[in-house]
Formats: sequence, structure tokens, C-alpha cells
Amino acid sequence: MILRIQDVLKRVSAMNRELEELNQLRKRIPRERSYTDGLEVAIDKQVNDLLNRKIAYEELELENVPAELLVQLQKVDMATASRMQSNRLQVSALEPSASEQKVLDFLRDMPKVELHLHMEACISSQTLAGMLKRNQVDYSQSELEKLYEFNNLQEFIKLFLFILDSIKTPDDFELIFQNLREYLESNNIRYAEVFLAPSRMIQNGLDFNEIAWTLDRLANQCEREGGPVVRYLIDVSRTFGLENASRNLQRVLDAKATNIIGIGLGGAELMGPAHEFGPVFEQARAAGLRAVAHSGEDDGPWSIRDTVEILKAERIGHGTSAIQDPDLLQLLKEKRIPIEICLTSNIFTGKYVRRAKDHPVRRYYDEGLVCTVNTDDPEIFNVTLTDEYWKLYKEVNFRISELVDMNRMGVFASFHPRPAELWQGFDQEIKQLRSQYQV
Repeated sequence: MILRIQDVLKRVSAMNRELEELNQLRKRIPRERSYTDGLEVAIDKQVNDLLNRKIAYEELELENVPAELLVQLQKVDMATASRMQSNRLQVSALEPSASEQKVLDFLRDMPKVELHLHMEACISSQTLAGMLKRNQVDYSQSELEKLYEFNNLQEFIKLFLFILDSIKTPDDFELIFQNLREYLESNNIRYAEVFLAPSRMIQNGLDFNEIAWTLDRLANQCEREGGPVVRYLIDVSRTFGLENASRNLQRVLDAKATNIIGIGLGGAELMGPAHEFGPVFEQARAAGLRAVAHSGEDDGPWSIRDTVEILKAERIGHGTSAIQDPDLLQLLKEKRIPIEICLTSNIFTGKYVRRAKDHPVRRYYDEGLVCTVNTDDPEIFNVTLTDEYWKLYKEVNFRISELVDMNRMGVFASFHPRPAELWQGFDQEIKQLRSQYQV
């Protein structure tokens, strides 16, 4: 089948109009009616069907496309344009030139915070091998290395679940935390809020209290030794449903671990719509816990709106699909709700963007949204926070001053008790480093 670019433009435009109509219709559904849930499910199904049809166009490979037509397509739908493969568009090399090396050195030495980081994804293959050996699980190093060389989302999930299933005792977190600390220190991350997803571990027989107390002790020890400050956000998980999320919240409340400061909603976004977890988040807020949620990574902008309006989450993890809804962007800007940008992760999952230069972070920042820089899963995606800042500089055309500003945004978007004091120290160091590296 041969399609002209004009055909693609026409079809994408028609689908965009239908998506806009459905989104507007969804907003007009009355709350707390007996028919509300049914109507929302029906509309969400139609929206997802339309998005899946658009994916067919996003997989097209275009040859010898005139530049003006590509510009026209981007005006119609930036997300679709970013996913089309064209021999006219080449990704720039990431290796620094001699003149750029000082920029990379500055980004590495710049004191930072990280707010979207999964502890389970800080486990290297070598550490995993050590855990398996200690727990007398027979698995060769070559088999582990192959697991870490995944090529698609399914293989990524397989690795992540394998890591979770390999954690057999609370003592395993000694090795895991050491990996985390080494990662933080190598990127000069002074403060981190780290996700932990306990559902699978509990299903495998681990005791949550023992996990929580072990992690609490390790964070305190790290801080006493002058290392990074680590705080934890427990993933209540949408994957296993509302009842499991409620149990996870209760476990957090019962454990009374000082360094567990809040909850997050992670897991499969399409399996657990955000609006279903309102009661859990309401209870968490009432108990004084902080609340964040993954949203808009694998579902549309309506998911982000529900996260803001129903869950009242204080930060949005990923938020990639917000670009589709100008009204939502305005809402995020007005409420000053930070977005946890995870550039490499979003490109790998590929739902809404497949190239760094087309990530909506550039537009988010330019429109005045609060954007923070994060890795999501550093060992699994083979990326560091320094790498993420470097990609934003090299491929998304962020200036040094803008990257420093996003670092500042990260500090004030954190749940650190004294963010202004933390930033004051950072700011002094950064000014010295800019002078040292002349950037």
C-alpha cells in the first residue's frame, strides 16, 4: 500500500478532531452518577482505538520527503511526526567534541537532585548475580547479561520481574542500597526520592516491615557518613487493583519508617486508571504522606487530568501525553505541578515519542511548566542523570542556564524540608563550577 504524505496529513487531522471531540465529551460527564463509570470506560476505549490507529502511521517510513511537508505534519501532530522514520532526519551523535567535553564535565560535577528513580532498577547485573549466589539460585552470568540486553518493552518487563523475584530476604537490600549509593555519588546527586514497589516482594513472602526498617537504617547510615540523602516513596501499584493499593498504604502507615515520606502510583497505567485510586490518595494525604503518580506515560492526557483533579498528586511522573491537551498544559502551569521528565525511558517505551529532539520537554519548559530531570531506571536503561542532562543539551537544544534552572526546579519540586537552603548551597557550587569550566 502506497500513501502520499498528503493522505497521512488528512487522516491524522481527522483522527485528531475525533480525539478532541471525545476528550471534550469526557469532561462533560457528570461525576457521581450511576452511569459515569460506564460512559468513561466507553469513551476511553474509543480514544485508545483511535490512538492505536495512529500508531500505524507512526511506523511508516518516509523517503525523500520535502522539508516543508514534514514541518506541516509536525504542525498537525508533533507526536506522530516524531515517530515517523525519514531518511532526511538523522539523530546527532552524542559523543562530545573536545570543546564540548567541559560542558559534560560541568554537568557531571553539578550538584543535583533526582526525584523519579526506581530502586529495583539500580541493581547491576553483577549485584544481581551476587544476590542469586547468596540465595543459592543457579543462574549463569552470561544468562544475566542477556537479560539486561533487552530490545523491547516485553523483555524489559521480563527483566524487571526477574529482579523483583530475585530479592529473597531483607538483607538483599544491603547490596541493592550500595548500588544505589554508588550511582548517586558518581553523578553528584545529593538528594534523591526513590521508588520501591513492594507488591511482588510481599507476594513472594517478604515482610514489609523488615524491608522498611532495613531501608530506613541504610538511609540513616548513608546520611551520617556524609553520603546522599535518600528518601523513599512506596509504590501502591495500580497493577494489582485498589484493594492491594489500600493494603500497601496501610503497610506504610504501620511501619512508621522515618525515611518513607510518601506513596506513588506506578504499575501498568492502562490496567489501573488513576481515578480508581482516589480513596487511597485521600487517606495518604490525611495521614501526612506526600503523593505522586506515574501518569501520561502509556495513556492519554485524561489520565493526567484525573491524577491532578482526583488524586491531587503533587508531581506527575512522565506526563508525556499532556502535549495533546493545551487546556491541561495551562492547568499544570497554573497549579505549578512539576513533571518528572524521564527522557531516555520515554524514548524506549515509545508510546508518545521516539527521538530525544521531539520530546515535549522543550515545549513544556518554554511554556513555563515546572520540569525536573530524572532517569527512571538507570541500570536497566544504561543511563545516568549526567547522561540525561547531556542529551537535553546536545539533542534538545537546552542551554546551560536552562539546565541549571531545571536542576533548581527539581530542588523546589522535591519534598526536602528546606529546599531553599539546599538550593542556596547548590547555587554557590554551580557558580564556581561554571567559572571553573567556563560554561
